[in-house]
Amino acid sequence: MLRSFRLLTSLGLAAGLAVAASPGVAQAHDKKPTLDCSTTAAGKVSKAVGQPTTVTSAASATTPATTAFCDVKASITVTAKDHSTSVIQLRLQIPQNWNRRYVQLGGGGFCGSIPTGGTSGNANVDLGYAVASDDSGHIGGGSDGSFALDNTAVQDTWGYLSEHLTALASKALLKAMAGTKADYSYFVGCSTGGRQALIEAQRWPDDFDGIVAGAPANRQNYLAPLSQGVRELQNRDAAGNQVVDAAAAAVVGQAVVTTCDGVVKDGVVDDPRSCHFDPATVACPGGAAAPGCLSAAQVAVIRKWYDSPRDNRGHELYPGGLPLGSEGGWVGSDISTSPTRLSGGGAYAEQVLRYLAFPTDPGASYQLADFDPNKDAKKLDAMAKVYNADTTNLDAFRKAGGKLMLYHGLADPLITPFGTIQYYEDVVDRYGSLAKTEQFARLFLLPGVYHCNGGPGADRVDWLSSIRDWTEHGKAPSSVLASKVSGAVTTMERPVYAYPLQAHYDGTGDANLATNWMPVSGPRGR
Repeated sequence: MLRSFRLLTSLGLAAGLAVAASPGVAQAHDKKPTLDCSTTAAGKVSKAVGQPTTVTSAASATTPATTAFCDVKASITVTAKDHSTSVIQLRLQIPQNWNRRYVQLGGGGFCGSIPTGGTSGNANVDLGYAVASDDSGHIGGGSDGSFALDNTAVQDTWGYLSEHLTALASKALLKAMAGTKADYSYFVGCSTGGRQALIEAQRWPDDFDGIVAGAPANRQNYLAPLSQGVRELQNRDAAGNQVVDAAAAAVVGQAVVTTCDGVVKDGVVDDPRSCHFDPATVACPGGAAAPGCLSAAQVAVIRKWYDSPRDNRGHELYPGGLPLGSEGGWVGSDISTSPTRLSGGGAYAEQVLRYLAFPTDPGASYQLADFDPNKDAKKLDAMAKVYNADTTNLDAFRKAGGKLMLYHGLADPLITPFGTIQYYEDVVDRYGSLAKTEQFARLFLLPGVYHCNGGPGADRVDWLSSIRDWTEHGKAPSSVLASKVSGAVTTMERPVYAYPLQAHYDGTGDANLATNWMPVSGPRGR
C-alpha cells in the first residue's frame, strides 16, 4: 500500500481540497440567530465538505443545566485511492442562544468514539458556544489500533483529515440551521487532540482562528515506538519481567520530591530542568533488591528513563526522557499493573507498530519486542508523513491571523514535555526570535501536572477563554490561572506564565493563592 501524504480520490489534488474561508476578519454580532432544528433545515452539506455527507438526526435537547440546544449528528464517508473507506461520525450541539462562536474538541488515543457523546461539550454549550467533535473515522476503543489494519482511508482520517472535514461539515450545518456563519472558530484538544490541533494549524490553517494544543503527540509515529515503546523494552529483563515496579517508583518519587521540591513544600517539582537527581543516591547497598531502595538494575533503567531514548551508538531517538516529578504517574503509563501485560505506553506502542507505523501493516502477530530501534527507526519515516504534526511551517496560519496556545504538564509520564519544548524552540528558530513567535504562538508549562491533567500540580485552566481573548480582543496571554480542585473545593492556585517565564513565590501570604506568585526568568530549551 502506498502511504505517504496520500490524497483521496474524490478530493483530487491537495490544492483543490475544499477549505472553509477564514472567519478571522469577521466582526462578532450581538443579534442572536434563529435556529431551525430539523434535518430539512440542515440541507445538503456534501458540497461544502467535498465528501458524501449525511445528516442522520437533528433533535431538540437540553443540557443538565437546562440549556436548550439542537443536537445534530452526521456522517462523512471518505474513500481513498485504493477504494478503502472510512466513515467519520460527528456530533454538533447548537444552543438556541448561540453566541456565533464555534468550538471543536479533539479526541484521545486512537479515538473511535465521539468525545461529546457524553457530557464533555455541555459546559461550553451552556456558555453559548456551538460545539462539535467526531470519532476520527472509525468506531472502536481508544487503545485498540486494529481499526487501521490495511485501511488507507481510516489511516488518513485518523492521521490528518477528520478534524478538517468535521470543521467543514459543522460550519456548513451552522450556516444552514442558524442562517449565519460563525464569527470565530476555535479548536481545543490534548494528547491526540493536541496533535489534531497542530495538524489543523499546519495543514488546514484557515479552519480555526484560535487553537489550543495540549500535551501534543505531534511526533506520533516516532513517539509511540521510540519513546513509549523503548521505555517498555528498557524495563524488561532477559526473562521478560519488569525491572522497575510500583514500589521502586514510590522510592524514587519520594527521593525526587525531597531533592527537587521548591521553596514551597507542596510536592511539586517546579521545573525538572532546574534540578539534578541521580537515582543511585537511593541504591541498595551491594546492588541487591531490598525494600525502600533501588537495585542496581533499577538504577540503570531509571537513569535511561530520565535520559532521551538512544540507539546503541548513543544517538538520540526522541527528544527527551521522563521528567523529574513524573514518578507518581509511572504506574500505568510505564509500569504495568499486571505481570503478564505491557504498560499503557508499551501497549500503545505495540498497537501502533502492528497497525499504523509501517507502509505495510505486520498485524496482530507483531510484538513490541520484534521492533529493534537500532535498525528499524528509519522504517517509521514514511508513515510519519501521514500522522505527524511536527513541521515548524506555520506561515499560512500566522498570515491568516491565527493564534496558537501550546501547553504541557511538566510531570507528564506518557508524552515527555521536553518534546513540546523542543518543538516550540524549533518554531522560534524558524521565525527568528521569541518575540516574533509570541505574536501568534505561546507555550505554557504546568508544574507538577501529568498527562493533560492530574498530578500534584494545579491542572485546571480555562484555555478557551484565554484563546478567545487573544483572538478576538488582541489580549496576548502573558499568563493563565491554573487551579487544583478537589471535589468542589479549590485547594491550590498558580499563575502559569508564557514560556520561558516561571512563577516564583514572593515569600509572603498564602502560597496557595496565585496573587502571591510573580514571574521570573526560566531556562530556555530542554
